[in-house]
Amino acid sequence: MDALPTHLLQLALQSADLGVWMLDLERDQEVLRSLRHDQIFGYETLQPQWGLEIALTHIVEEDRHILTDAFERARTVGSLSCEFRVRWPDGSIHWVSPLGRTEFSEGGIPLRVSGVVADITVRKQMEAESLQRSKMAAIGELTAGIAHDFNNILQGLGVSFELISNLARSGRFSAVPERARRGQELVQRAAMITHRLLAFSRRSPLAPCALDLASRLPDIVSLLRPTAEHHVNVTVWVSPNLPAIHVDSAQFEAAILNLLVNARDASPRGGNIEVTAQQAQDMTLALDDDKTYQSFALIEVMDQGSGIPLEQLDQVFEPFFTTKPIGAGTGLGLSQVYGFANQSGGKVDLDSVLGVGTRVRMWLPFESSDSSTDAVVETLSPSLEQSSVIDKPTGRILLVDDEFEVRETMATWLKQLGHEVIVASDASGALERMREAAESFDLMISDIGLTGPMDGCELAYQCRVLYDDMPVLLVTGYAGDDLEKRLPPDTLVLVKPFDMPTLVAAIAKCVT
Repeated sequence: MDALPTHLLQLALQSADLGVWMLDLERDQEVLRSLRHDQIFGYETLQPQWGLEIALTHIVEEDRHILTDAFERARTVGSLSCEFRVRWPDGSIHWVSPLGRTEFSEGGIPLRVSGVVADITVRKQMEAESLQRSKMAAIGELTAGIAHDFNNILQGLGVSFELISNLARSGRFSAVPERARRGQELVQRAAMITHRLLAFSRRSPLAPCALDLASRLPDIVSLLRPTAEHHVNVTVWVSPNLPAIHVDSAQFEAAILNLLVNARDASPRGGNIEVTAQQAQDMTLALDDDKTYQSFALIEVMDQGSGIPLEQLDQVFEPFFTTKPIGAGTGLGLSQVYGFANQSGGKVDLDSVLGVGTRVRMWLPFESSDSSTDAVVETLSPSLEQSSVIDKPTGRILLVDDEFEVRETMATWLKQLGHEVIVASDASGALERMREAAESFDLMISDIGLTGPMDGCELAYQCRVLYDDMPVLLVTGYAGDDLEKRLPPDTLVLVKPFDMPTLVAAIAKCVT
C-alpha cells in the first residue's frame, strides 16, 4: 500500500489533536516536533530546545519514573506508551499520553524514538467523574441497605423497651425476661450486620490460627444438614494429608455457612451440594504487606441449583446485593466471604450457569512457620441461653472508655459482678489513676478508640511499663485493619457489642 500523502497525514493529526515528536536517543534531543507538541506541554510557541531531560522537568515529580521507565522499555521492546501528569508554566495540571516506536540500527542499537502525543486531560476528568458517580451510587445503595435493616432493628428495640416499661409499671415482671431476650436478639442481629460490613471492607478484627480442614469442614456442614430439605444431598471431600490453613476460625465457619446456605436456597428442587478442599496448583498472591503466600488450599462449594444471571455476576460480592426475593436475604453473605478471603491473604471467585448451578472457589493460605500468634483478637460469641450468674473471680478493675453511657453501663455490670471499679474517660486519666492508686489493679479494661493523643493500644503498652503483670482487656467497635500490629503481646480484645456473660468469660480468661 502506498504511503498517505503528507497533507492527509497532517489533516489526520489535526483532527485527532495530536502533536508529533522524534527523539535522538544518543544525543537526548528532539530532532523533530510540531507546535501542537509544545502546546500540549503548556507553551504557545515552539521552544528552542527539547529532550527527555527537559520533558522530565515539566512532569509532576511522582510521575517522572513513568516516562523514564517507558523509554527504557522502548530501547528493548521497540514501542512506547504511557500516561502521566505535567505541570504547565501557569501551574495547572494536565494529563499527557505519548505513543511511539523505536528505530534500530542494523546491529540492533536503538537510534530514535518517534511518535505522537495527546492531551488526555478531558478524558481523565470524565473518567474521574464517572468513577465518583459510581462510588456515590454504591454508597447510596449501601446506605439504603444499612438504613433499611437498622430501622427495622431500631423499631423492634423501641417496641421492646416500651413493652418492658409497660410490664414493669403494671407489675407483670415475669414477662420482662422474654421481652428482654428478644431485644438482645435484635442487638446481635445488628452486630452481625456491622461485622459483615467490616469483613467486606477487610477491617474486621481477625484471630488467625491453624485450622485442620479434614475435621473442621465436616463439622460445619453438619450444622447445615438439619435445615436442608431431605432432597438436598450435601457431601464433603478433603484431600488426604492436606496441611492446616491459617485463618480466623469463627470467620471461616461463617464464610462456609454463608456459602452452604446460599447453595441450599438456590436448590429448591433438590440436587447435590459438594464441598471439596485440596491444595491449589500454581497459585501465588501478592499481599498488601508485601508478603507472598506460595501455597494455598482451594475450597470449592458447588450446587446444582438455579444459577445466577450473567448480568448479575459482577455484583454478587457487593454488600446488600441479593438474588433472593425481597425479605428472603440480607445481601451480606457473599460480601462477608469476599472480605474474609481477602483479609486472610487469599481470594474468592464465583462462576454460575443459569439453570445449571453455581461454583464458588476460595483460596486460603496454609499455616506457615512465621505465623504470628502473639496478639489475640477474641470474638467471643454471646449466648442468649447462657446464665448471667457465673462462677467468677472478683477484683479491682480500672475501666477506661470515653463514651459516658458505655462507661457507666459497663461499670454497673462490673459492680453487679462484685468487682471494685475505678473509671477514667481517657488514657491520661487512666495513667493518673494508676499512679495515684494506693492499691494495685487486678485488671484494666479499656476501649481502643479513646479520644486524645493516646489510644487504648498505646495505653496498654504504658500499663505494661508501670505494671508488668497486670492483665489488660481491650474492647472495640472498630479499631482499623492494622489492629494486630498495634497490640501488645498476649492481649485479649473483645469486639462490641457483647453481653454480660461474654464479658465475664473474657475477664476470667484474662485473670486466670
